[in-house]
Amino acid sequence: MAKYTTVKSNYRLRCELLGHSGDVRALAVHGDGDGLVSTSRDKTAIYWRCVDGNFVAQAVMTGHGNFVCAVCITKPSSRHPRGLIVTGSNDHHICIYNIGDTEPFKKIKAHNDTISCLNASNFEEDAFISGSWDLTSRLWSLDNLKAPKTTYTEHVKAVWCAIDLGNGNVVTGAADKAIHVYMRSGQIVHKLEQHTDCVRDLTPINNNEFLSCSNDAIVKHWSALTGDCLGNFYGHSNYIYSISALPGGALAVSSGEDKTVRVWHNGEADQTIDLPARSVWVVKLLPNTDIVCGTSDGVVRVFTADSQRFADPESMQKFEEAVAKDQIISGAAQDKDLKAFDPSALTEPGKKDGDIKLIKEGSSVKAYSWSQRELKWNIVGDVLGKNNECGKKLHNGIEYDYVFSVDIQDGVPPLKLPYNKGQDPFVVAQKFLHDNQLEQQFLEQVANFIIKNSEEHTPVVSNPSQYYDPFTGGNRYIPQGSSQGTPGPDPFTGQNRYVPPGSQPAPQPTPTSSAASSLIPRKDYLKLEQANLKNILVDALLSWPESVVFPVLDVARLAVLQKPVNDCLCTDNLIKAISQHLEKDAIEANQMLTFRLLANMFVHPQGEKLGLKYSGEIFKAIMHLPSLRGKHTQVKLISSASNDEIFNKNVSKYVFANQQVAITSYLLNAAIALNRAHNSPAKEQYFTVLRTVSPLIEEKEAIFRALVALGTLLFDSTSDASLIECVTTSPETLAFVTKAIESTESKVVDVARTILERIVG
Repeated sequence: MAKYTTVKSNYRLRCELLGHSGDVRALAVHGDGDGLVSTSRDKTAIYWRCVDGNFVAQAVMTGHGNFVCAVCITKPSSRHPRGLIVTGSNDHHICIYNIGDTEPFKKIKAHNDTISCLNASNFEEDAFISGSWDLTSRLWSLDNLKAPKTTYTEHVKAVWCAIDLGNGNVVTGAADKAIHVYMRSGQIVHKLEQHTDCVRDLTPINNNEFLSCSNDAIVKHWSALTGDCLGNFYGHSNYIYSISALPGGALAVSSGEDKTVRVWHNGEADQTIDLPARSVWVVKLLPNTDIVCGTSDGVVRVFTADSQRFADPESMQKFEEAVAKDQIISGAAQDKDLKAFDPSALTEPGKKDGDIKLIKEGSSVKAYSWSQRELKWNIVGDVLGKNNECGKKLHNGIEYDYVFSVDIQDGVPPLKLPYNKGQDPFVVAQKFLHDNQLEQQFLEQVANFIIKNSEEHTPVVSNPSQYYDPFTGGNRYIPQGSSQGTPGPDPFTGQNRYVPPGSQPAPQPTPTSSAASSLIPRKDYLKLEQANLKNILVDALLSWPESVVFPVLDVARLAVLQKPVNDCLCTDNLIKAISQHLEKDAIEANQMLTFRLLANMFVHPQGEKLGLKYSGEIFKAIMHLPSLRGKHTQVKLISSASNDEIFNKNVSKYVFANQQVAITSYLLNAAIALNRAHNSPAKEQYFTVLRTVSPLIEEKEAIFRALVALGTLLFDSTSDASLIECVTTSPETLAFVTKAIESTESKVVDVARTILERIVG
């Protein structure tokens, strides 16, 4: 295949910029093309300055704790005549740099998930737009980075791209296959749903029109005014990741997973530029019509149609050889009839010049080409993931390096296990077990499976089986003990079930009979796991007399941390059962555990929903609890030896402190839930509770949690000025925060100062 396929354009390599050690994921053009910024999975961004026609790395920018996924350069303004560099990362933060600096002068927590895109505003000065996998896009002003000007929230899957147009419209695209056009205020104007896969990028071409590209391999031309699709660009053979156009849209470029950059003139394919990399993540047009792209091999490449800027012949030849070599390897990887052999196969000559042979060498597979002139096999390179179609995988609209298939039980569809390089395999394995309600005993097995199968460039060399994973090029993970045949019924329950590793009885050499051999002798313990948790904990245990219910509440507050229990337990009946422990005259120890239960139930969606539903009643109960009134309030407890009530100041002080910690823990989790629900009226009621309770809190840890709860609401992007006014007009709350600055606990002082800066500044 030719290195360049062209109709009219004649783009050739201008230069290659080497400096990153990981995939180049985003690019931004500075000014008239006198500078570039590239960002990478190596956690850095590089500012490349054009000096005498050559791009030179002027600054390596650090500050992020994870992959740097997005970048933009704000347009010059009176305040920032050179513009500012803005980067976004998997660490959920945005960093802002002066041109040429290596460290950010500002870093903000901008989203609750990976920041997937950044674009400078085309409508107003000193503004930019971000998009995130947290399903939102946000409009920011450099004048106030404490909160976004507007948040756009209509998408139901990860947002991949967001721009604004010269007419003020904001346009977003997401993994839900939709493009949304908004008024600047956030009101949605159009929902455009003609793409059939994830929308990956957008670029404006004039004040009212834009282009989009998608995993469906199509570029579309849109009118933001009418919502009409004005045309389709066809040519890519795989996912399209990036699109860029010069004003007017006559010249556009796109790039994707087919290893190419495509040049479009007036919507028609004009040139195809092949790249020697698995994925061409990003492409941009420079004002002088040069093309710059970033790829999965960590290289930034610039192409030009001006022969005066062509690379020297040696560099051009190296590039073309690299493309040719990559195409040989790609052809070998995609050829299903091409098998991998032992090294001894190299002793046999090829049949013709250019024959390809795959050779197993340890844990890798190498491609060799036969030279008829030299009469020998010459190594071409590693075969990267034979039969693997894409460099990145999408799972629930989010991009991963690997999406493994995990077979847990025969006859049941495999579970998907997503993983990114650089993540802790044990953390990922733990989340996988938790999300799929699997037993903890499999943690090490799943983690080791990830470690073994996520080595970079691991090819498929084993004989394919029915467990071959077409997404990763590896074999599926099969828990030990899972047979490939249909499992027999459980002899005690009559049902098929999953058999944990090691629990299968060893085969007996002399079975007594076909029936008895499946039952005796039995060597593994019988487990009676069936139980109606709702009936046990709510209808029975939580209705026990208050004098003996203490241990039951303790069990319940731990049990709701498990999602299956949370799902069945967190109903209206639970609130009905525990409401007696929120009364003024209830046993304080029971009150303490009830608030621990209420705090814990927020960690799963069902409990969060229930907590929000009854937040008003619980807030009212908190404001009337006598146990908050002072350390010397006598606390009614139940002796472990008898049912006689005892009064003890030491125990009273202990329960008082833990009561305050439990209540403020609940308040903190309630604040998080209110933010997620965007419930402003409930937030104002919440501040009424905090204003009442805060002067009574004396326990250091409780003070800290109350402050974090207050700050959680104040610093949420959806909170408005009325919430800050609730604080500034409350002498009790201001006194509470001010007094906290005098604390001997540094973490309390830090949080209190941050809150005061927020409400004063």
